[in-house]
Amino acid sequence: MRYAMQPFAVIDLLAVLPFWLPLVGGDLRAFVVFRLLRFLKLARYSPALRSLASALVSEWRALVASFVIICGIVLLAASALHLIEGDVQPEAFGSIPVSIWWAIATFTTVGYGDVVPVTAAGKVVGGIVMLMGYGLLVLPIGVVATAFAREIHSREFVITWGMVARVPLFEDLNAADIAEVTGLLHSQTAEAGEFIAREGDAGTSMFFIASGTVEISLNDRTITMCEGNFLGEMAVLHRTQRSATVMATSRCRLLVLDGDDLHRLMRRNTAIARWVREAARERLAETQAGDMARKELAEADVGSDTDDGDRT
Repeated sequence: MRYAMQPFAVIDLLAVLPFWLPLVGGDLRAFVVFRLLRFLKLARYSPALRSLASALVSEWRALVASFVIICGIVLLAASALHLIEGDVQPEAFGSIPVSIWWAIATFTTVGYGDVVPVTAAGKVVGGIVMLMGYGLLVLPIGVVATAFAREIHSREFVITWGMVARVPLFEDLNAADIAEVTGLLHSQTAEAGEFIAREGDAGTSMFFIASGTVEISLNDRTITMCEGNFLGEMAVLHRTQRSATVMATSRCRLLVLDGDDLHRLMRRNTAIARWVREAARERLAETQAGDMARKELAEADVGSDTDDGDRT
């Protein structure tokens, strides 16, 4: 019963009722419109829609305040036109509630033209209301846009933070240090079939796979890495040549950490420099594999064996 009273369960019920009710009797085709409510379930599968809903919820006070201001301006405009043209056009401005229709149409700059002021004072008020509409209607739009951008940025920052924290070089850094490393990342997009790195190239950066899959070609095997994996961390410190070729097998979004940026950070923050160098020595001693560490590839193999290569 608790599940049956949940919003999504009610939407499901309203969506299937139009199919079953006609079997009981009667023409209930009008209820078919309830099937459109299933559109609301898209929010479950779309992170962007969920972020938009979160933005609206987080900024509801500001939205309510904007709505109150807009309603106040509309009421003032309707009152002014009622006083100015109530006697001239009693059918259009005979009362404040009747004048509200003109005020809304003018404030939103729609201007249907079915009701217009005819006196000079009425036209002046109409022009002022139009100009105020341009300025005040952007209030809720700006609030929603800012909150939505903040939600998207926060979600991507959390994802990026998680990927950086998984890298053996950085996994034991504190929160402030990881935040500094995260700030050095920049985004790169690779189309399917595009080479990200070639064997023998100078290794100057490491890559975090934010989305998509890449294929690493070694002499004796091929490794597939997907969202959440990272590669090339040894190259950031040691400038070694790439020991494998990396190609995108689908459209990928990569987060790139340039070696020069990391070295500048290490010069500014000696704690990060000390820890990264120590972790790199341990990592290199364990693997002895240069840029594409064998331990990293072995971990990817484990993921491939257990879930068909979809290691996240």
